[in-house]
Amino acid sequence: MFHEERCDLCGDCLVKCQWIEADKDQAVAWMTAMKAGEHTPVVDQCITCYACNEICPQQANPFDLIAGLQERDHRVAQNMIDQTEAQFSFSGALRDVPHADRVMSICVFGKTDAHLIAGELYDLPRIGGKPYFCWIMMSHMGAESIQRKHAQEFVDRLAATGAKEVVCFHDDCYAMLATVAPEYGITVPFKPVHLSEYLVEYLTKNKSRVKPLNMKIAYQRPCASRHTPQKEHFIDELFDLCGVTRVKRTYDRENAKCCAGVKLILGLADPKPDQEVNIQDAKAAGAKAMVCLCPMCIQSLTRVAQEKHLPLIFIGDIARMALGEIKPPA
Repeated sequence: MFHEERCDLCGDCLVKCQWIEADKDQAVAWMTAMKAGEHTPVVDQCITCYACNEICPQQANPFDLIAGLQERDHRVAQNMIDQTEAQFSFSGALRDVPHADRVMSICVFGKTDAHLIAGELYDLPRIGGKPYFCWIMMSHMGAESIQRKHAQEFVDRLAATGAKEVVCFHDDCYAMLATVAPEYGITVPFKPVHLSEYLVEYLTKNKSRVKPLNMKIAYQRPCASRHTPQKEHFIDELFDLCGVTRVKRTYDRENAKCCAGVKLILGLADPKPDQEVNIQDAKAAGAKAMVCLCPMCIQSLTRVAQEKHLPLIFIGDIARMALGEIKPPA
């Protein structure tokens, strides 16, 4: 939620935004207007990457202010929002719920990206499908209230496993559990474990089997990671364990560039030019591959990455490569 009392109108959230052109004076004017409930160009230009929440030095969550205005002003057609909510809504009794101290939630990727959830790393009780959809994507569609509406049931369904720890395959699910749901006042009665934390733990236990990949890689940091920058050290620890070097480039860490795929949903023109800038930045820094945390980033960037001859590797697969389970790209 937006914490108006924390906002000191420094303007950093908009000045440092990669998608909005604003100097300090303009940023302050627009933030002042939006705090008063007025529509500004920011509402239309925002690509919903959540970066401004991470950028804000006062942790005022300016994106949440923007998101509220986007929903009020119908940024995305209501019928599309209704269709999306209906697509992922679930009613009825949960079936085949595993009961274990630790389970993995694979969100809705069991059907779309089953090849990414293969091998020994994923040999633990799993839950997935519509009942375990985390709803974070609704704030990309200017429908934050739908995200909020379903947050409690998402937590409750995971809690029905009785797990003490839930490993989140998808970064969005972790963001919901670690940051967004608690912001809504929802108690999460188990520890959410990020996929990167789990992979670090697994490789550390199997360190004798790990063979360094000796590869320079770029990291594609997804939008949802803006909600949980505190877990970034696990990404670096994982890369160290795998023997890959995360190249220093322009679009990384706090300055990460999102995959831009959401532009298609928002009607903000072709994302390809932005994707080309991102991929070229990685190559210019010496990367021989790009590691992605989010399967949706892979889907969005595949065409441009193939054209630029830069392999995309899912973060779980970089661990599988280090274990010798699958081969690195040629």
